[in-house]
This record gives sequence, structure tokens and C-alpha cells, in this order.
Amino acid sequence: MDISDFRFEQACNQHDAGRTQAAIDLLTELLAEDPDNAAYHGLLASCLIAEKRLVAAAYENDIALKQDPSWPFLHEVRARLLLLNDKADDALEACDEALRLDPELTSAHLLKATIYSFKQDRAAAKASLDAAAALSPGSASIAIAYGDYFNEIGEHGKAHECAAEALRIDAGNVEANILMGETQLALGKTDEAINHAKFAIMQDPASEEALRLFAHIKMRNNWFIGAWWRFNSWISTLGNAKAALVLIGGFLGFNLFSVIAGDLGYPGTSRFLSSAWLILVVYSWVGIPMYRKALDKELAKFSFNPRF
Repeated sequence: MDISDFRFEQACNQHDAGRTQAAIDLLTELLAEDPDNAAYHGLLASCLIAEKRLVAAAYENDIALKQDPSWPFLHEVRARLLLLNDKADDALEACDEALRLDPELTSAHLLKATIYSFKQDRAAAKASLDAAAALSPGSASIAIAYGDYFNEIGEHGKAHECAAEALRIDAGNVEANILMGETQLALGKTDEAINHAKFAIMQDPASEEALRLFAHIKMRNNWFIGAWWRFNSWISTLGNAKAALVLIGGFLGFNLFSVIAGDLGYPGTSRFLSSAWLILVVYSWVGIPMYRKALDKELAKFSFNPRF
């Protein structure tokens, strides 16, 4: 496939910089002149994923794969699409095919780590991160991926080290600043967190992750929603099985102490314990819509000049 046109190189640079609409405009021009070029279709598919146009992305990627099934990047794009459609096992197979074609494709190892995290297989996620790190030592993207992993399992101190390393490599990296902000927030350092969130927003006003981080910081400082947010953040680090055990254990514990209090002749305490559990359950239900409402309210405050 011919990819010698300088516009394709520009499109690749725009894609890598996150300016996907600019890349799409260039690729549209290129495809009008060469509609059978797999590289153009493949990169366009990746851009469309970033724009959340998944049906169009799948269509473009299918065209590209039919034209050149030996290009590893296309299988990686397919894996991203499959993961976004909740087909994690199929996504892993697509990653493995990409790595079969190019065993040194670092991004495919990073994607496998993301997929394994989605599947709650943290040992496999760590192994994929280690494989990526062995191929690309000293990479900011690797440090960010490790930081995300450590935050996910609740090891925020290690995540902080990874975020600091990523910022040392590339201080202006938006994802590195978001990682540091998320880590500082998890450590309760909201002043430091908001500085990184604001910097990320200034660098990329369209970044949903940066805007969401800023909104999370504001909600963390809300006494009512903040308590729910902290509990939810903690329990999410346990994994599905352990989280379920914690909730079941809480239910059994409240009821057990309620029964014991009644048997010992403390009916008031017994009723209080039963009511306390009910209040906690209602609070958890109410917390979710309040969280969503507060998040939407904070995100709605951001309006940017479309010329910039």
C-alpha cells in the first residue's frame, strides 16, 4: 500500500496528538483520491473510535482488513472496537493476532493489560504491562499505564511514583497530568489534584477525562456526595468478588448485631441497627443519581470558544 503522501504523515501526527477531527479531514481527502488504501481506512477507523463513532469505525476497519490483513495495527484497532462492545475475549484474540504479526508491538501489550483489567484479571494485566515495559523502557505511556493499574488496585503510593516518572519524561503530557490528579485526589490532596486537572483542561479542553477529574474533585469536597464517592472509590479497588463479600458481610453483620441486641434486652438498639442498615442502603441508591447530576452540572459549566 502506498502511504508516501505527506498528508498521511500529517494525519498520523494529528491522530497521535489527539486532534482526530483534523486527521479525519486529511484522510477523507486521501481516500477520495485512493479509496482502496488500507492504511487510510485503518487510521480513519482509529480516529472514528476516538470520536465515539463505533459503527463507522468498524466499517472502515473491516475494509482495511480485507485489503491488508497482515498489518498488525488493524488487528489492534479491531481489538479496541471489540472491547468497547463488551467482547473482551474476542478483543484478546485480536491483540494476540496483532502480536503474532509483530511481537514487539508495545501498544498491543498495553491494550491487553487494559482488557485484562476489564476482566478483573489483575495478574495477567500486570504481566502484559511488564511485557510492554520490557519493549519500551523509559516511555511515558508505560509509566501512565502502570499508574492506572496501581490506582485500580488501591496502591496509590506506587501510582504517585509512576505519575511523577511520567511527568519527568513529559511534563506537558495530558494523560500524565490526569493520572497525577487522580492519584492526588485518591490520596486526599485536592489542592494538588485540581492544579493538574486545570492544566490538563488548558492543554486539551475537549478531554473528557480531564473534565471528569475536575468534577470529581469538586464532588469530593461535597460533604454528602463526597462520603459516597470515597466509599465507592475504595470498594471499586477490591474487585467484584471481594466487593460483593463486603456488602454481604455488612448486611449479615448489621442483622446479627440487631438480633443480639434484641435478645439482650435492648430493643431500641436493635431497631437503630436495623434502621441504620436501611439508611445506608437508601443512601447508596440516592448517591448514584446525585453523583450523576452533580457530575453533569460541573461538566456543563465548561464552555469553550469553538474557534480555539
